[in-house]
Amino acid sequence: MILEFEDERGLLSAEDRMLLQRCADAAQAAEDVDMPLAAFVSIVGDDEIQTINREQRGRDVSTDVLSFPTVNYPAGKTAGACKKRLLAEYDPDLSACLIGDIVISMDHVRAQAQEYGHSERRESGYLLTHGLFHLMGYDHMTDTDKPVMRAMEEKALASIGLTREE
Repeated sequence: MILEFEDERGLLSAEDRMLLQRCADAAQAAEDVDMPLAAFVSIVGDDEIQTINREQRGRDVSTDVLSFPTVNYPAGKTAGACKKRLLAEYDPDLSACLIGDIVISMDHVRAQAQEYGHSERRESGYLLTHGLFHLMGYDHMTDTDKPVMRAMEEKALASIGLTREE
């Protein structure tokens, strides 16, 4: 998967970018999509994500991750079952199907890593993976959907050794 980063504050190291790239590739492999995919990833602080959340979703609070998919999946379908819809998002400049945008708050990454007792690597990898599964049609708003999405996230992260214990 192609990740295009926007990180104006320089909050990500080269090592962080490599980890996020591995997470993205693992998420795509877990979804079993063999065509090239791309996503834009903005790395921001709490103030910026709160502004985006207010402007885009009408919620005036900071949050850990926001996802803005470009693909409109049919109910109950995800990227792996919707190759025609993915192809409709093909971007010749990227040579990939653009599935959307993700915004991650590094302030939340730090705080949640401490709260949950794992590394910032694990938290940033999880939040990116979580956002990517939203871009691939998953959700966690119902008791039925939540365990399905969580299983996919854990499958992807476990495949690269980024477990909760990491």
